[in-house]
Amino acid sequence: MVDANISTKIELFISCRNLINKDTFSLSDPMVAVYLKDGITYKSLTMVDRSEVIDNNLNPDFKKRFVFDYHFERRQEIMFKVLDVDSKKLSKHSDHDFLGQARATIADLVSQGKAAIPLTDVNGRILRKRSMMIVRCNEIGDASERVKITLSGDKLPKMDFFGRCDPYIEIFKASGDGHWLPITKTEVIKYTYNPRWKQMDMSVATLCNNDRNKQILFKCFDWDSDKSSDFIGEFKTTLKELERKTVVDFPLRKAKDLNKRRPKKRGKISVAIKLYREYTFLDYIRGGCQINLMIAIDFTASNGNPANPTSLHHIGHGVENAYQKAIVTIGNILTPYDSDNKYPVYGFGARLKSTHSVEHCFPLTMNEFEPEVKGVAGILESYRSTFNHVLLSGPTYFSEVVATASANASASQFDNVKQEYNILLILTDGRYDDERKTIDQIVAASTLPLSIIIVGVGNADFSAMVKLDGDEIRLVSSTGRRAYRDIVQFVPYRDFRSVELLAKETLEEIPAQFIRFAKMKNIKPLDSKYSGSIAEEKLPVLSYQPSVHVLSRKPTVFDLKQQSTYGTSQTFGAKSISQPIIQPISQPATVYATNPSAPSAISPSGPSAVYQQPTQANASIPQYQTPQSWWGKATTIAKPQLQPQPQPQPQPQPQPVQVQPLQAQPQTNGAGWWAPPPQQEVRQYYIDQQIATAEAQLKDSVARMDFVTAQNLKLQLEQLKLQKSSQQPAYQPGPPVYQ
Repeated sequence: MVDANISTKIELFISCRNLINKDTFSLSDPMVAVYLKDGITYKSLTMVDRSEVIDNNLNPDFKKRFVFDYHFERRQEIMFKVLDVDSKKLSKHSDHDFLGQARATIADLVSQGKAAIPLTDVNGRILRKRSMMIVRCNEIGDASERVKITLSGDKLPKMDFFGRCDPYIEIFKASGDGHWLPITKTEVIKYTYNPRWKQMDMSVATLCNNDRNKQILFKCFDWDSDKSSDFIGEFKTTLKELERKTVVDFPLRKAKDLNKRRPKKRGKISVAIKLYREYTFLDYIRGGCQINLMIAIDFTASNGNPANPTSLHHIGHGVENAYQKAIVTIGNILTPYDSDNKYPVYGFGARLKSTHSVEHCFPLTMNEFEPEVKGVAGILESYRSTFNHVLLSGPTYFSEVVATASANASASQFDNVKQEYNILLILTDGRYDDERKTIDQIVAASTLPLSIIIVGVGNADFSAMVKLDGDEIRLVSSTGRRAYRDIVQFVPYRDFRSVELLAKETLEEIPAQFIRFAKMKNIKPLDSKYSGSIAEEKLPVLSYQPSVHVLSRKPTVFDLKQQSTYGTSQTFGAKSISQPIIQPISQPATVYATNPSAPSAISPSGPSAVYQQPTQANASIPQYQTPQSWWGKATTIAKPQLQPQPQPQPQPQPQPVQVQPLQAQPQTNGAGWWAPPPQQEVRQYYIDQQIATAEAQLKDSVARMDFVTAQNLKLQLEQLKLQKSSQQPAYQPGPPVYQ
């Protein structure tokens, strides 16, 4: 049994090359301060250790060993800051000269083993002198060496008056303070003088703390049902002594027998051991095993209308939904283990607009031959753009997604030449409707290099999902076949307050599932990707990749480069957005929303007209909200450059603020603008447009006998009509206004 919560201790050794010389009459005296951030123990970059100071050396090899716990399920960021020590107060960094810094993740260092990192300034720019840091990463506290112990007894004494001996053995190891610490004990074998106990398997660290000279104590007892066990005898040995022979015999003795020439015969115990190594997850990663991530997203109608802020798929300005959070959290952790940084992304439970059919496994790229996207940012982009091509539908089927992941895993190579392991991440909002087929697919996939993670989003009943997570009861297919191993981990998103804890719970079983598969195939790790004697100039160069955040991206992928007459254009990622010039104004700001699809019937200026809606804190007009039909379309929200309005004359009595339509600015050609209709009427128009579209789709669904979609459309129509009835005009638009 492998512990699911695998954490390994690693050690880092640091060297620097071509450091900057900050001293005038000598060379720099470098020291390295180490900072760590993992989101749980260290919420931000925190200094955890520092190296010794090496005098007058621009190419130092530090002897200090930095020890850390490596967690596969966490993103552990590490920063090395190189300082030229100028005072005896080592902890006061402001007294020392800054020579450069290097950033990486522990996952990068583990996967490379030994790598070079360019030193940068505080802003991330590589230093002109091309200073480098060389980091070597090793695993310590080796718990991979294990021992199998076989015990047998011969001619044990009779301890019971009416029966034979019922022997068992307890094993202890010596502690530093002279006490004996219990390790394990055998089963009881009844009515025998020559017992043969079952073979025991444990790590060398458990048996003797990896110290082959540490004393090990074996005590033999006779079990009694009506009173405490009778002590038969004991012996002491070491692992080093047991290694010398195939089988070692030890006579049993009591303390009173030690000074006797002819001690009483109490039988003997034979000990046979076999040492072997159990490879760890870290061994396979260091050997170059690739972790391939595949994502499947639930696009069923139970998620709610994406235009509604209560929908699980709602993409608002400055707000990330649970689907985006889960993608970013897990994707950022698995990125260092995938060399090409490409991920296939699929959806299920949606009706494609191109074919009008419900699909239960379709690529979000809408290209079956190229389902992969680049990086975590690419996953987010494809997720956002999907809503232009699909309608939320149903039912919820997992079997086709699992079958696709199984096909990818079958094509993956896992042998002594190349090793690839696959992880399927399913994001869903509730129960699934093909339980039998899904279980059959999971049982069939239990012999493939595949693990399945299911993240439940929302507040639905996830009791059916727990059945798939075979921690307690192994899954059985419809043909009676039992799953070879547990490959499913279910995690409800709502149970975790932070994304770091979500990642820990989601990914902590992956190393154990990986090791079980490697044992099943009897495949050893590949040789390490680097040699300890490799030349430094041939080392792989790491470049720090900051984690992707949802809010660091633009609100929607459909934003185009908008040219605004109110301000300048500012680059945002690969696109650009309008950056208005804001001047002090006396009246509340007006929100402008360009809608290219608005008909000219509403605005005499045509499709490119700009609608305005004044908003004020104490006014009864609702604040601006994007109309539902605008969701997923190119929009630009900006504050226009308005001229200061004349200040009102002071009055002896305060007057209430009156809300009036703002007058538009004059155009350069002398022509005037029509006062645009209020935002409330714009929303009314688009609600009517949505109702008409939904009614047409409802008729089409009934004609095709697609009653699932028809039912969803009926519910949508009811919501739209209810929303229309609740809309009340805030004020009546005035006549055309000219200046």
